[in-house]
Amino acid sequence: MCTRVFNNRNQSYLTTARNMDWKTQLPTSLYVFKSGVINYALDGTESKEYNNWYWTAKYSSIVAMVGNDELGYGASDGINSEGLVANMLYDKNADYQLNEPKNYKHLNVLRWAQYVLDNFKTAKEVRDAFIKSDIELVEINVPGSDSPAALHLSASDRHGDNTIIEVYEGSYHIHYNKKYNVMTNEPNFDTQLKLNDYWLWQWSEENDFPSHTIPGGPFAADRFERATYYYHHLEAPNSQQESLAQAKSVVANASVPLGMKGFVGHPNIAPTIWTVVSDHLQLKYYFCNARTPNIVWIDMNEKLPKAKISKVDVVVESNGTFTSLNFVGCINNHLQPTENPFVIKTATV
Repeated sequence: MCTRVFNNRNQSYLTTARNMDWKTQLPTSLYVFKSGVINYALDGTESKEYNNWYWTAKYSSIVAMVGNDELGYGASDGINSEGLVANMLYDKNADYQLNEPKNYKHLNVLRWAQYVLDNFKTAKEVRDAFIKSDIELVEINVPGSDSPAALHLSASDRHGDNTIIEVYEGSYHIHYNKKYNVMTNEPNFDTQLKLNDYWLWQWSEENDFPSHTIPGGPFAADRFERATYYYHHLEAPNSQQESLAQAKSVVANASVPLGMKGFVGHPNIAPTIWTVVSDHLQLKYYFCNARTPNIVWIDMNEKLPKAKISKVDVVVESNGTFTSLNFVGCINNHLQPTENPFVIKTATV
């Protein structure tokens, strides 16, 4: 229920845009973590068979966080101070239990993106770490939902490289390539690449009767091909601003409008509730709420609070009612010191 596009058609200007689609609104905040923050792998509500552990963040980061104190938290998306971007996308086929016998460290899947942003500066580092990983992910429900957080992860960096990690059939399935610029929820990425080969041939000069039509539906495969079509028909951007605009407009074309009726038997079709756009080079992180007219952003190069962790709420929930806060432009000055959401929440049960 998400679409992600990494615009590296010109290696001098690098941008990632990502749609967040969900069946209901979600409490959402933008967090700033400074390097040196200690984050825990588990929140304490998981099975007592797991031993908690922690790491110290090597890099600062900006993160789109879903949830709140009552519902729990999940890092959905973000960028770190080295220009690495991590995106979490829904993956109904995700199965986190690994086959290889090993004494694994366990990691709450809602903290996976934060772990990546805190510890790595390139997509290659992410790939290498999970090829030999001793981490097994733990399934947790999406905050405020009875739906499991079945997820896969993408990471893109300021060198134009991409890593996509899926977990199924007892192992990590890792794809690393500058050409892996578009992804959606499903099917698995191997199958997406096969679909892509067909469409790229359809649009190529090798085809004597090229077809430049594209699928218009809301299903993940439709949206993958639609985003791929527009991405491969783009001119190379001539500025970072142009790169940002291109990436944002491509994912907008692959979004699902608010109020979209559901399809019987296809609960994964859900509206796009917000979009984030990450500037890998200038370290700006843009948030575009589908329910507000304005785009807001946090700029790592501008003044930030002295606190180790700060946040600004952009969608708040109270007694089941959601309110979208309507800021304008750079919102660094709206950040307020806050507590770490990635600590132990309750005693282990």
